[in-house]
Amino acid sequence: MFLDRQSLWHHLRRWEGLAADADGPFRLRFGTLFVADADAARDVLVDSADRYLSQSGFYRLGLVPLPQGLRAEASHELLKVLARHGPRASFDVGSALREAGDSRGRLRHQRWGVQVVRRYFAPVIAHPRHREINALVDAYVTSSVVADDIVGHVVRRSHRSVPRIRAGFADQLGRLPPPDDGPRDLVDVVLRLPGELSPADRAQLLQRLVLSTVGFTGVALEWVVLLGVRHGYDDPAVRPEQVRSLVKEALRLYPTAWRLLRVAAADHEIAGVPVREGEHVLIGTHALHRSAAVWDEPLRFRPARWENPTDEQRRSYLPFGKGKGMCPANGFAVRALEHLGSLILRGYRGEVRLCGRKPHARTLLAPPAGWTRLTGEPRPERQG
Repeated sequence: MFLDRQSLWHHLRRWEGLAADADGPFRLRFGTLFVADADAARDVLVDSADRYLSQSGFYRLGLVPLPQGLRAEASHELLKVLARHGPRASFDVGSALREAGDSRGRLRHQRWGVQVVRRYFAPVIAHPRHREINALVDAYVTSSVVADDIVGHVVRRSHRSVPRIRAGFADQLGRLPPPDDGPRDLVDVVLRLPGELSPADRAQLLQRLVLSTVGFTGVALEWVVLLGVRHGYDDPAVRPEQVRSLVKEALRLYPTAWRLLRVAAADHEIAGVPVREGEHVLIGTHALHRSAAVWDEPLRFRPARWENPTDEQRRSYLPFGKGKGMCPANGFAVRALEHLGSLILRGYRGEVRLCGRKPHARTLLAPPAGWTRLTGEPRPERQG
């Protein structure tokens, strides 16, 4: 079902309704156990994590995750790369937006955010000296991240670009020695990983890191700007704390990673519900974030709720997961969204046009088809 060509949004909304009426975890029609409360989610992700097969969305080869020690080392190297760069004060947001826009200056949803974030994270992904690798990254973002993970155009036809791009990555990585000094980009991160990893293995890991860096953050940026424009945040007087709350509320209402999936490694129980070895457990992040038992007016856009969130709301907020499988770059991603959101909303006036009202849910939860047009010129970023 998750490979259906159409958006899965109607399934998400139906599961939210079932979760609201259920007293604890329940099984979906295809047998997967659905979890939609904070305590049960923590039990799966943290307290009873050893009862589930080890997995990672970032550090895996096919369906098999790298060993935990290697994953920890990869995360450590990744954080060193991110620490080297930080928010890019010199980023030319005006040029990036013009490049992402069409001939009429419109930023098409389900693609423009990825294009801007790709440019923003360019030094993080691959140094400019890696010209061939950067060309392959651009091809991968267009033909796979946008076309498959976001839009879903390629599901029902042979998708040959990813194997070709991966072979290109493998060829280029096979020519490069591991760097002697600290990692400077994601290319260095995959090259420095120890063990018997082939160039093809390292190529696959690089692709997954590009998806997590560009895909998830790019879609979230579209939501931040779309909601900001529609609710009057496109104003030079908008304050950093307002953008911070806007980002949190955008990730609450429309969590890019709308579900977390685990596979039971042993028989056990979740909140009194038996789980059998091999059974799939789906944590519905979207349902947790929209529960009326936790959030006042949960379907309303209310950034002010983040001025004084309750403990239960903090526990129920999982845009990046929790526990060992949590996205290692979550802090950096949020800072990037706040920085880009501030640059765009403070520098431009916006106009949004939607072709429908329903978000588009595939691997990522993206805005409805349509476009955003920004007018004006970016103002210099204020300090402090």
